[in-house]
Amino acid sequence: MGSQRLANRLRSAGHDIVLATDVGIASVSDARAMAWAVTQGRTVLTRDHEDFADLHDLVMAVGGHHPGILVVRFDNDPRHNLNERAITTTLENLAASGIALADKIHVLNHWR
Repeated sequence: MGSQRLANRLRSAGHDIVLATDVGIASVSDARAMAWAVTQGRTVLTRDHEDFADLHDLVMAVGGHHPGILVVRFDNDPRHNLNERAITTTLENLAASGIALADKIHVLNHWR
């Protein structure tokens, strides 16, 4: 999944997208990327389920808040993976559901 292709597709669908490379945080730790997202009020979209689930748990354990974490999981069977179009669709499905993003972690694969 190409980050720039996905970003372009999401922007075309009306989403306000910032890539880590756009703001100079592509090579920082996940914790620092999460801290940046929190200070900027930005939801995180990631493939790194384990690290961001841990960060979510840490933020919640200390009574903190975050704008939300959206995870795209990849399976050993590529037929189960989400492509750029499917990610865009799942984001629209999630938004239409009215479910809160703040302080939550959602796996987009569940919103196909």
